[in-house]
Amino acid sequence: MGWLSRNDPMPMRPVCRLRGGGSSDVPANTAALSDQFKSWWAKKSETLKAPSVTARKDPNREKAAALMRQRGLDKCEKAVNLLREALKKAPDDVETGMELADALNAVMRIKTNANALIIDGSLDTPANKRVWKVLGDEALPLAKQAYEARPGDVKALAVYADAFMFSCSAKGIVKQALSGTAKEYKRVANELRKYPKWDGGVGLIFLGGLYNVAPWPVGNKPLAKKLLGEAASLAPTRRNLYYVGVNAFQLGEYQRAVNFFERALRAQCGSATEMDFGDFLLREARTGLTRATKAMEEQSSNSS
Repeated sequence: MGWLSRNDPMPMRPVCRLRGGGSSDVPANTAALSDQFKSWWAKKSETLKAPSVTARKDPNREKAAALMRQRGLDKCEKAVNLLREALKKAPDDVETGMELADALNAVMRIKTNANALIIDGSLDTPANKRVWKVLGDEALPLAKQAYEARPGDVKALAVYADAFMFSCSAKGIVKQALSGTAKEYKRVANELRKYPKWDGGVGLIFLGGLYNVAPWPVGNKPLAKKLLGEAASLAPTRRNLYYVGVNAFQLGEYQRAVNFFERALRAQCGSATEMDFGDFLLREARTGLTRATKAMEEQSSNSS
């Protein structure tokens, strides 16, 4: 910013005006200086936003991106290692950090079946908590940095939401639901709801899932029914239909559970993130269908 150096003849008051101060006693060349400043700042801002040359040209990022498109645990873990190396070369690059957080999320999703809803209990087992603790604590600060640096970017928001959920899950669903963490969880989920087409209405899934598993006073299965139902109507994917089936079973609505489990078994996964635990969803939907059918028959027998 050499034209604002100590030796520059421009007086102080025009500088104040550029920063929001003001005086009617302004030299005639202030407008030109203002345009010059704006031009400099626009170029500077683009430089700050852009990834470094090292990050842009790093072949590890390209290899990692190809592996992430293929998915699978081994490929996602290889992508994580490649992106860790890339981030070492460009530690301040937000884009690389977000890509690493996304890859870490994928590994956690595959290894722990996305901490998905199940009919009995939850998936926050000691083994899963260890995965979320180690990888979640690595992913969260990277995801948060990208989320804060890229407001309005739904990809950055979704990566942050996933990393936040996994990291919190490492401390236990019940404990986190009854802490202040639930407030941030709900805020992020509601922000994702502004993008209903992203990942099959995943904001509704995040929020409905929380209300479905959380204990009182946060838990609210009827509200979960509404939110999960909205997601299934918006995007009738395997995950969304299965989640409605789980909620219906837990509410004792066995015929509805049968209907949604059957639909889940016929449905496709709606996104790469859903495919990460698509086989698990099929297994659980089959189990859910069997249990709901039996419960419905017993309910009918007892009422006759």
